[in-house]
Amino acid sequence: MASDTLATAFLTEIAQWLGDAHIETGAAALPNVTGVRRDVIALVRPATTADVVALVQAANRHRIPLYPFSRGCNWGLGSRLPVRDGACLVDLSRLNRIREVNARDRYAVVEPGVTQQQLYEHIEGHHLPLVLNVIGAGCGTSLLGNALERGIGYFASRAGTLSGLEVVLGNGTLLRTGFGDETRTPLTHLYKHGIGPGLDGLFHQSNFGIVTAAGIELLPRHPCRCSVIAKIDRPERLPHLVDAFAELRRRDIIRMVTHIGNRHRSFATLAPLVYQQLGPGRTRQAAEDILAAEGFGPWSAVASVAGDADQVRHAVRAIRAALRGIARVDMLDDARFARAEKMLHRLRALPAIRRKQAVLRAVRPVYALSQGVPTDDPLKALYWGAGLEPPEAAGINPDQSDAGYLYVLPLFPLDGSIAATIVAEAERRAAAHGLDPAMTLNILDERCLELVLSVSFRRDQPERVQAAHAFAEEILDSYAGQGYRPYRVGVHQMNRVVKAGDPFWETARLIKQALDPNGIIAPGRYNLL
Repeated sequence: MASDTLATAFLTEIAQWLGDAHIETGAAALPNVTGVRRDVIALVRPATTADVVALVQAANRHRIPLYPFSRGCNWGLGSRLPVRDGACLVDLSRLNRIREVNARDRYAVVEPGVTQQQLYEHIEGHHLPLVLNVIGAGCGTSLLGNALERGIGYFASRAGTLSGLEVVLGNGTLLRTGFGDETRTPLTHLYKHGIGPGLDGLFHQSNFGIVTAAGIELLPRHPCRCSVIAKIDRPERLPHLVDAFAELRRRDIIRMVTHIGNRHRSFATLAPLVYQQLGPGRTRQAAEDILAAEGFGPWSAVASVAGDADQVRHAVRAIRAALRGIARVDMLDDARFARAEKMLHRLRALPAIRRKQAVLRAVRPVYALSQGVPTDDPLKALYWGAGLEPPEAAGINPDQSDAGYLYVLPLFPLDGSIAATIVAEAERRAAAHGLDPAMTLNILDERCLELVLSVSFRRDQPERVQAAHAFAEEILDSYAGQGYRPYRVGVHQMNRVVKAGDPFWETARLIKQALDPNGIIAPGRYNLL
């Protein structure tokens, strides 16, 4: 940890170009939904790549560790907390420029402070034939921050979607990857590899530098798009549901991520939205009872298909055939939504119709995600799971509440029997700690299955915080012991995956020493140093 003298000298120097308004000191313990605590020496907000270069160079002179974050929305995995105490936080939210959007070649060049809402509004405002691969973590999340963590979007994984990275290395050097090192070329974001060794991957889940801009791929806007909702009424049908969707993916009928959530996930996501649609006298139980009556049982799946009208009709027929006898299948598109809303509005005097109307309105933001529209509404699940009143205002920040939330994110082979086994283990181990796990099985491609496993708790109840962390560590270790490894971990879980003596992590240490010899950038983050 840096001495007080070095920290003071460092902050005095950087105040000369950032200004006192963009430096916060004395931020000892930052609240966050994991319930983890870290001490930091300050928080600084650079506004340009040049600011970041100067910041890193000053940090090297004074030996001050920096912990950069894009927007601080890494909910359940540490938010904006560093892995270790004693760092200066680098808030990159002021680097929020959309440098370029290329509609023909479907990419945008953005800085780390650009949110998914910001890019969505740019696309819509310019009437571009593009769709954003959104995530459900809120409108204010960083596109680059999530992609560099290999986040999973609603349509596809964001891993590998970046190109032409602009990076300030830990030694203060400004690097541009791929063909980005050339001053004049249109190829930087068309052929991401450039020539020579590919360096882009070094900056995914690493602490070798600070990414200040990159290209990110966008999706084409198809003339037709339809969302598929499939519900099973018995938990023993889960393996058949997974295998049916797996086969649809392998046949290329479904090309996007299929999300299969358990009852706790469905209720935590939708119940607060139904609850807010109900009038005076509303109760949590009433909201959940309405969802149960609408058929949200043990597991519900959501997937999307897109293309021209014939392609979508063909896909819908194939999906219905594949799920016949396994699940109840409903299809939603803009036209069906409009018709349902119009019909329910005409009959709204009937109590049963008002309940259906509440469910339809609750489903709309989730449906919007499947259309590439970001929303804050899924964040209300963090409050609901902890037994708290869900906020109604925009700009939700669960770190500023008593809500507690932890993620475990392992990968598995795409196989229904394996899915049933890993789910049963999570349920059994969570129950032993008095927890109800929310689970989503994401079919990423034709081979791989991601489990998004989360537990909710009250952060103002220390025994529940302890129980949640004990379960998360236990299940992470158990899955890893079976060969099922996480693709992403929180700041509090690094020591469970980064191991001294392992050739992989020892190699990462050597790269760190070459690119960041003073260990300035994010000590301990996916690295031994």
